[in-house]
Amino acid sequence: MSDGGKITISNLALYVDTERQDAIAAAKSVATIVREAGVKLVLGEEQAAKLNLNGAGAKTFPSPGDLLVSMGGDGTLLRAAHLAAPLGIPVVGVDFGRVGFLTEVGRENFDGVIRGLLKDGVDTENRTALEASLVGKKECYFAVNDIYLDRRQRGNIVTFSINIGGEQVADIPADGIVVASPTGSTAYFLSAGGPIMAPGLDAFGIAPISPHTLFSRPLVVSAQETIRISLPADSRGANLFADGKLETEVPPGSVVEIVRAAQPVRFARLDKRHFFTMLERKLHWGTSIKRSLEEGP
Repeated sequence: MSDGGKITISNLALYVDTERQDAIAAAKSVATIVREAGVKLVLGEEQAAKLNLNGAGAKTFPSPGDLLVSMGGDGTLLRAAHLAAPLGIPVVGVDFGRVGFLTEVGRENFDGVIRGLLKDGVDTENRTALEASLVGKKECYFAVNDIYLDRRQRGNIVTFSINIGGEQVADIPADGIVVASPTGSTAYFLSAGGPIMAPGLDAFGIAPISPHTLFSRPLVVSAQETIRISLPADSRGANLFADGKLETEVPPGSVVEIVRAAQPVRFARLDKRHFFTMLERKLHWGTSIKRSLEEGP
């Protein structure tokens, strides 16, 4: 996707995992930094009350933020991105989680990074996101990482019929199907055997989950394609998940359509090499098995 451009920060929005005490403490530090810089702090009303940051709560959150900073793990960042993407607000995460693949700022140096962003502004990049719907239904489901269908009843394999760009390409008996963006290629898609995609690609990955066949390989297609996944009328149905959240049941005989979301997700770009650094540090890409076991996650 294209460069999202550089922005100056006059209003800083915060989204905090209020179940993590270290994230709460850091958020209060950010509030002080923001105040000293003469920038307005914006939080959701409920979070502002929990953090005792009176006056920072806004009904229109994350608007009017110029940048949304999430303080938590990758899940917190994904929830923040769901709020920010429709408004075109870029996001960046401070890592207070366990994996920290998407969160670009470490908890040990977040204060210096925030000061730098407030002073110098921030470069951004656009990333492809996904949108799913059941054919014949109005509801749409947005995802930064992935959309996946999972069989509703354990012990019963579903034969998922996959159509790409109007062409029938496969009927795959499996527990489910996952369709991922490049950003999500290091999440559930990777666990399903899918390839890692650089975040700037405008593409989708498609992978079966526990296929009941020896020859079902993951597939990468252009994000301009329309993907349709059909369920047999005699199946037990499936559940549709967007970024790990159960969104709706998919009845037998239904067709799920997945396309590129009209609005990309804007991410702050602090380090052009961050993605590849995380591949080595978190997933041990390019390192020996022995070294990975010795160093741990």
